[in-house]
Amino acid sequence: MLAVFDLDGTLLDGDSTALWLWRRVHRSPLRWLATMLVAPIAIPMVIAPRTRRAGASILLWIATAGLDERALRQSCVDFAARFQAEDLPLHWRGPGMQTLDQHLAHGDEVVVVTAAPTVLAQALITPLDRPIVVLGTSLKRRAGGWVADVHCRNQRKCQALAEAGHGKRWAYAYTDSLDDLPLLRGADAPMIVGCGKAAKRRLSRAQLPNGRAMAW
Repeated sequence: MLAVFDLDGTLLDGDSTALWLWRRVHRSPLRWLATMLVAPIAIPMVIAPRTRRAGASILLWIATAGLDERALRQSCVDFAARFQAEDLPLHWRGPGMQTLDQHLAHGDEVVVVTAAPTVLAQALITPLDRPIVVLGTSLKRRAGGWVADVHCRNQRKCQALAEAGHGKRWAYAYTDSLDDLPLLRGADAPMIVGCGKAAKRRLSRAQLPNGRAMAW
Protein backbone atom coordinates (compact mmCIF):
# COMPACT_ATOMS: atom_id res chain seq x y z
CA MET A 1 0.00 0.00 0.00
CA LEU A 2 1.04 3.59 -0.60
CA ALA A 3 1.03 6.19 2.18
CA VAL A 4 1.47 9.81 1.06
CA PHE A 5 2.55 12.54 3.46
CA ASP A 6 2.75 16.30 3.13
CA LEU A 7 5.87 17.79 4.76
CA ASP A 8 5.42 21.31 6.16
CA GLY A 9 2.79 21.47 8.88
CA THR A 10 2.28 17.71 8.69
CA LEU A 11 5.56 15.93 9.41
CA LEU A 12 7.21 19.23 10.37
CA ASP A 13 5.77 21.74 12.81
CA GLY A 14 6.52 24.71 10.56
CA ASP A 15 7.44 25.93 7.09
CA SER A 16 10.91 24.66 6.16
CA THR A 17 11.19 26.73 2.98
CA ALA A 18 10.24 30.00 4.66
CA LEU A 19 12.76 29.39 7.45
CA TRP A 20 15.55 28.44 5.04
CA LEU A 21 14.93 31.56 2.95
CA TRP A 22 14.65 33.75 6.03
CA ARG A 23 18.01 32.56 7.35
CA ARG A 24 19.69 33.24 4.02
CA VAL A 25 18.17 36.73 3.74
CA HIS A 26 18.86 37.59 7.37
CA ARG A 27 22.61 37.02 6.96
CA SER A 28 22.95 39.49 4.09
CA PRO A 29 22.08 43.21 4.42
CA LEU A 30 21.64 43.47 0.65
CA ARG A 31 19.28 40.48 0.48
CA TRP A 32 17.43 41.84 3.50
CA LEU A 33 16.93 45.23 1.89
CA ALA A 34 15.76 43.68 -1.38
CA THR A 35 13.32 41.44 0.47
CA MET A 36 11.86 44.33 2.44
CA LEU A 37 11.38 46.30 -0.79
CA VAL A 38 9.48 43.53 -2.60
CA ALA A 39 7.66 42.08 0.43
CA PRO A 40 4.52 44.26 0.07
CA ILE A 41 4.04 42.79 -3.41
CA ALA A 42 5.52 39.30 -3.08
CA ILE A 43 3.89 38.21 0.18
CA PRO A 44 0.28 38.84 -0.96
CA MET A 45 1.18 36.96 -4.15
CA VAL A 46 2.37 33.99 -2.08
CA ILE A 47 -0.89 33.97 -0.13
CA ALA A 48 -3.08 33.88 -3.26
CA PRO A 49 -3.09 30.42 -4.90
CA ARG A 50 -3.04 31.73 -8.48
CA THR A 51 0.06 33.87 -7.95
CA ARG A 52 1.79 31.73 -5.30
CA ARG A 53 4.44 30.35 -7.64
CA ALA A 54 5.41 33.80 -8.93
CA GLY A 55 5.49 35.36 -5.47
CA ALA A 56 7.55 32.52 -4.05
CA SER A 57 9.95 32.76 -6.98
CA ILE A 58 10.62 36.44 -6.28
CA LEU A 59 11.60 35.70 -2.69
CA LEU A 60 13.49 32.58 -3.69
CA TRP A 61 15.51 34.45 -6.30
CA ILE A 62 16.57 37.13 -3.83
CA ALA A 63 17.67 34.53 -1.29
CA THR A 64 19.63 32.44 -3.81
CA ALA A 65 21.08 35.00 -6.22
CA GLY A 66 24.72 34.15 -6.87
CA LEU A 67 24.44 30.45 -5.97
CA ASP A 68 25.33 27.80 -8.54
CA GLU A 69 23.75 24.35 -8.23
CA ARG A 70 26.48 23.01 -5.97
CA ALA A 71 26.20 25.98 -3.61
CA LEU A 72 22.40 25.70 -3.60
CA ARG A 73 22.59 22.07 -2.55
CA GLN A 74 25.20 22.84 0.08
CA SER A 75 23.00 25.57 1.52
CA CYS A 76 20.18 23.02 1.93
CA VAL A 77 22.53 20.44 3.47
CA ASP A 78 23.85 23.03 5.93
CA PHE A 79 20.28 24.00 6.85
CA ALA A 80 19.41 20.32 7.40
CA ALA A 81 22.47 19.90 9.62
CA ARG A 82 21.35 22.81 11.80
CA PHE A 83 17.90 21.24 11.91
CA GLN A 84 19.34 17.89 13.02
CA ALA A 85 21.32 19.66 15.71
CA GLU A 86 18.02 21.17 16.96
CA ASP A 87 19.42 24.61 16.36
CA LEU A 88 16.34 25.86 14.49
CA PRO A 89 12.74 26.67 15.51
CA LEU A 90 11.59 23.69 13.45
CA HIS A 91 10.97 20.11 14.58
CA TRP A 92 9.52 16.80 13.45
CA ARG A 93 6.00 16.20 14.71
CA GLY A 94 6.13 13.18 17.00
CA PRO A 95 2.73 11.67 16.04
CA GLY A 96 3.48 12.23 12.36
CA MET A 97 6.80 10.42 12.50
CA GLN A 98 5.27 7.62 14.55
CA THR A 99 2.54 7.20 11.93
CA LEU A 100 5.13 7.22 9.13
CA ASP A 101 7.19 4.56 10.92
CA GLN A 102 4.10 2.41 11.45
CA HIS A 103 3.47 2.41 7.71
CA LEU A 104 7.06 1.40 7.03
CA ALA A 105 6.86 -1.35 9.65
CA HIS A 106 3.76 -2.72 7.90
CA GLY A 107 5.61 -2.82 4.59
CA ASP A 108 3.82 0.17 3.05
CA GLU A 109 5.56 2.41 0.55
CA VAL A 110 5.95 5.98 1.85
CA VAL A 111 6.13 9.09 -0.32
CA VAL A 112 6.57 12.64 0.92
CA VAL A 113 5.09 15.05 -1.61
CA THR A 114 5.60 18.71 -0.83
CA ALA A 115 5.52 22.22 -2.21
CA ALA A 116 8.98 22.76 -0.72
CA PRO A 117 11.90 22.58 -3.16
CA THR A 118 12.89 18.97 -3.73
CA VAL A 119 16.52 19.81 -2.97
CA LEU A 120 15.56 21.15 0.46
CA ALA A 121 13.04 18.43 1.31
CA GLN A 122 15.52 15.71 0.32
CA ALA A 123 18.21 17.27 2.51
CA LEU A 124 15.84 17.11 5.49
CA ILE A 125 14.57 13.59 4.79
CA THR A 126 17.86 11.85 3.93
CA PRO A 127 19.31 11.89 7.50
CA LEU A 128 16.25 9.96 8.72
CA ASP A 129 17.74 6.91 6.97
CA ARG A 130 14.34 5.56 5.99
CA PRO A 131 13.16 4.33 2.57
CA ILE A 132 11.14 7.46 1.75
CA VAL A 133 10.58 8.83 -1.75
CA VAL A 134 10.59 12.64 -1.92
CA LEU A 135 8.66 14.61 -4.53
CA GLY A 136 8.73 18.39 -4.44
CA THR A 137 9.00 21.64 -6.35
CA SER A 138 11.69 21.69 -9.02
CA LEU A 139 13.87 24.79 -9.37
CA LYS A 140 15.53 26.40 -12.37
CA ARG A 141 18.29 28.97 -12.66
CA ARG A 142 17.30 32.43 -13.85
CA ALA A 143 19.57 35.50 -14.06
CA GLY A 144 22.00 34.15 -11.50
CA GLY A 145 19.40 33.01 -8.97
CA TRP A 146 16.83 30.23 -8.59
CA VAL A 147 13.07 30.28 -9.14
CA ALA A 148 10.30 27.69 -8.99
CA ASP A 149 9.95 25.61 -12.13
CA VAL A 150 7.15 23.08 -11.56
CA HIS A 151 5.41 24.08 -8.32
CA CYS A 152 4.36 20.90 -6.53
CA ARG A 153 1.10 21.96 -4.94
CA ASN A 154 -2.62 21.20 -5.20
CA GLN A 155 -3.41 19.07 -8.28
CA ARG A 156 0.27 19.06 -9.27
CA LYS A 157 1.03 16.81 -6.29
CA CYS A 158 -1.24 14.17 -7.81
CA GLN A 159 0.45 14.59 -11.19
CA ALA A 160 3.87 14.20 -9.54
CA LEU A 161 2.75 10.94 -7.94
CA ALA A 162 1.41 9.64 -11.26
CA GLU A 163 4.59 10.64 -13.11
CA ALA A 164 6.65 8.82 -10.47
CA GLY A 165 4.71 5.62 -11.19
CA HIS A 166 2.29 5.66 -8.25
CA GLY A 167 -0.92 5.85 -10.27
CA LYS A 168 -3.96 7.98 -9.57
CA ARG A 169 -5.08 6.40 -6.29
CA TRP A 170 -3.28 5.71 -2.99
CA ALA A 171 -4.25 4.05 0.23
CA TYR A 172 -3.49 6.87 2.67
CA ALA A 173 -2.92 10.64 2.50
CA TYR A 174 -1.89 12.87 5.39
CA THR A 175 -1.89 16.68 5.23
CA ASP A 176 -2.70 19.72 7.32
CA SER A 177 -3.84 21.87 4.39
CA LEU A 178 -6.99 22.03 2.29
CA ASP A 179 -4.78 23.15 -0.58
CA ASP A 180 -4.13 19.40 -0.78
CA LEU A 181 -7.76 18.49 -1.43
CA PRO A 182 -6.89 16.73 -4.73
CA LEU A 183 -4.39 14.61 -2.80
CA LEU A 184 -6.98 13.78 -0.15
CA ARG A 185 -9.63 12.91 -2.73
CA GLY A 186 -7.24 10.46 -4.34
CA ALA A 187 -6.83 8.50 -1.10
CA ASP A 188 -8.91 5.61 0.22
CA ALA A 189 -8.19 6.92 3.73
CA PRO A 190 -7.68 10.72 3.69
CA MET A 191 -6.40 12.18 6.95
CA ILE A 192 -6.45 15.87 7.89
CA VAL A 193 -4.01 16.51 10.71
CA GLY A 194 -3.33 19.35 13.12
CA CYS A 195 -4.58 20.52 16.47
CA GLY A 196 -7.89 18.82 17.19
CA LYS A 197 -10.39 21.65 16.61
CA ALA A 198 -8.63 23.05 13.52
CA ALA A 199 -8.38 19.61 11.93
CA LYS A 200 -12.07 18.96 12.52
CA ARG A 201 -13.01 22.32 10.98
CA ARG A 202 -10.93 21.55 7.90
CA LEU A 203 -12.49 18.09 7.66
CA SER A 204 -15.95 19.63 7.72
CA ARG A 205 -15.01 22.06 4.95
CA ALA A 206 -13.40 19.30 2.87
CA GLN A 207 -16.63 17.26 2.76
CA LEU A 208 -14.78 13.98 2.42
CA PRO A 209 -17.19 11.15 3.26
CA ASN A 210 -14.33 8.81 4.17
CA GLY A 211 -12.07 11.45 5.74
CA ARG A 212 -10.75 11.57 9.27
CA ALA A 213 -9.32 14.34 11.46
CA MET A 214 -6.23 13.49 13.48
CA ALA A 215 -4.83 15.57 16.36
CA TRP A 216 -1.06 15.86 15.78
